[in-house]
Amino acid sequence: MNKKNALVLIGSPKGLETSTSARLARAVLAPFDDQGWTVDWIHLHRAVETAEGTTELVTKVSGADQVVFAAPLYVDSLPAPAIRGLERIAAARSERTGEEKVPRFAVLINCGFVESQQNDTAVGICRAFAEAAGLEWFGELTMGSAGNGPKRFHRALAEAGSALSSGFPIPPSARKLTRRPAMPKLLYVIGGNVMWRRIAKKRFGVTKQEILAQPCKEA
Repeated sequence: MNKKNALVLIGSPKGLETSTSARLARAVLAPFDDQGWTVDWIHLHRAVETAEGTTELVTKVSGADQVVFAAPLYVDSLPAPAIRGLERIAAARSERTGEEKVPRFAVLINCGFVESQQNDTAVGICRAFAEAAGLEWFGELTMGSAGNGPKRFHRALAEAGSALSSGFPIPPSARKLTRRPAMPKLLYVIGGNVMWRRIAKKRFGVTKQEILAQPCKEA
C-alpha cells in the first residue's frame, strides 16, 4: 500500500521552526503520522529565492495528496514572498493536462487581531489560488490573537487534523470554534492600550500624561 503524501507550505518569514504558522501546522499535522502519511515541509520565502527551489516546490505540490498552507496576515493579505510562491505554483500548474491527480488544499491563517474575520480577505486569495492551480479546496481555519486563543482553538486544530488525515475537509464545527473572538473586545482594547503605553515609556521615555496631552485644545 502506497503511503499518502502531505505537503506543508509555511508562508511566514519566521520560517519552519519558530513561527506561529508552523506551530499551528504542527498541531494540525499531528494525527498524520498515526494515519501512515509522509509529510514534507517547505518554507515558501526560501523556496522562491532560486529556480531550483521553485521547481522543487511545484513538483512536491503536484505530487501531494494533501497540501496545508499556513501563513500570517500581513496588511489584510499574505506576506509578499508567500504570494509569489502561490503565483508560481499556479502558473506552472496552468500547463497541466487534466490527467494528473488533484491535490487537496487546506488553509490556516492567523492574525494578531482579536477577530478571526480579519483573515477573510487572505482566505479569499487562497481560494482564488486553489481554483487557478487546479487544487481541491478542503477548507480553512482562521484564528485571531496569533492563534494563542482559548482551549477551543486547540480543539479546532485537533478536529481539522483528524478530518484532513482521514481524507475529509475541515469540518464546519472546527471553523466555528475559531470564528468567535478569542477575548472580549473591551479587554483587547484595554490590554492594547497598556502595551503601547509601556512601549512608549520604555523606548521613548513618553509618559501616559504626555500621550494624552492636548496642547492645542482651546481653553
